[in-house]
Amino acid sequence: MDADTRTTILIDDDVAPERAVPAAMQEILAIDKRMARTTRKLEAEFANVETKIHRFPRGLRGIDDGDGGRYIAPSVVAIGPYHHGAARLQEMEEVKLAAAYHLCRSSGHSTAKVYERVRSVAGAARGCYDAGDPSVEAVGEADFAAMMFLDGCFLLQYMVDGDDAAPVLRNRMALSTGPSIQKDIFLLENQIPWLVLEALAEIISVDVLRFVQDMGAKFLSGKAMAKSENGRRRLPWPWRCTGGRASKPADRSRGGEQHYKPAHLLGLLRFTQVGSMPEDMVKYKAFPLSLSISAVELAEIGVVPTPSTEPWLGYMRVRKGLFLFGELSLSPVFLNDVTACWLVNMAALEESTAGANRESDGFVVSSYLSVLAMLMDSDDDVQQLRAKRVLLSTFSNKQALRVFKGLAQHLRFGGRYFATLDEIDSYKRHRAGRIAIHKVLYSSFKAMTIATLFSIVGVLVGIFKTLLDNKH
Repeated sequence: MDADTRTTILIDDDVAPERAVPAAMQEILAIDKRMARTTRKLEAEFANVETKIHRFPRGLRGIDDGDGGRYIAPSVVAIGPYHHGAARLQEMEEVKLAAAYHLCRSSGHSTAKVYERVRSVAGAARGCYDAGDPSVEAVGEADFAAMMFLDGCFLLQYMVDGDDAAPVLRNRMALSTGPSIQKDIFLLENQIPWLVLEALAEIISVDVLRFVQDMGAKFLSGKAMAKSENGRRRLPWPWRCTGGRASKPADRSRGGEQHYKPAHLLGLLRFTQVGSMPEDMVKYKAFPLSLSISAVELAEIGVVPTPSTEPWLGYMRVRKGLFLFGELSLSPVFLNDVTACWLVNMAALEESTAGANRESDGFVVSSYLSVLAMLMDSDDDVQQLRAKRVLLSTFSNKQALRVFKGLAQHLRFGGRYFATLDEIDSYKRHRAGRIAIHKVLYSSFKAMTIATLFSIVGVLVGIFKTLLDNKH
């Protein structure tokens, strides 16, 4: 056996003493082992990417520049370990204790029984967070289980809270901090694993799905509901927590349906908004030459933004109208401080789980926000979208423009974004003649409008001067 063969055997068997392997080969062997070990680690982490509780993606953190972290950090209540212990959030820790007390009493079960059920899944729940995150490492096993118990009970109590709730809870959870809590519980970094809520569901009856759907209705997107038609995704249960276990996440084995099990409340919120979108729209991919088109250009070619009536957020479709006009049908959206945070965090969730679904890039909300931002170049563009009822907002035109343009700088263009631009390009190709006529009429109308305006002003000035002379 020659020396080269002997060296190869020793390396492959990985049992030879170091002196039998040349130094250069030892370095290669060490690097190869690190490569293999790291690859296995990353693959294992990515296999569970859809069930993880993620930190806000670094690539999107610029969205929050100058806003004091309002899209990322909770303002009144910490859910989970990432923001647990923040000084400004300690007041709600007392409210959590009271919420858990009332929830356990109303369930008819002892605190010990409810806590033990949560503690039994606490280990699996801990695995849903980044084990190396300092906020997670700092929490011991017992404290982590208590955190999951109190946070889970707090969330469910907030969902069932009503006029018959304890006055102190109604004041702290509904009246004084209601909107802030609504914002906080759907932040990406402020989640607890779904399996904790599942564990509580075996004991406590709360209609979680209905609560999240009602929250999602604030977008004014037609109250998107998960449907069970062929080729659409649906929840594997009518998720009213009534004591029965939720069914396992299934494949597409029954009638083409795809069952969906959320990782957390934010995932369920996104599902209620886009989960009923037909698969042919989700899978659609296109790569047009243009990367954007302004609202002014759309007006010149006769394409008018109109509100869609489809029951999901993120609908975008170009339609041919009569004679010279077309329309860009868009899901209407209501924008305020709460819904803006939800939209940003749904986009952040898409960024965090990108690539997990081989059938779609997953950037549905991101694509929708990118198209809206593309249409807004000025305050006038925002006002036009308001006039068309595509955008409804408590923000001023300047504030809304700032929000969308701030988003556009950081969001990734998804397949639905390119698909919409492709439809606009197709409209331009197939209606070239009509577009040419429309551009002439459009320019003439603008010029005529200006000329008419000056004429009216001239007439009014003349009338005013005559009246003034008569008065004198």
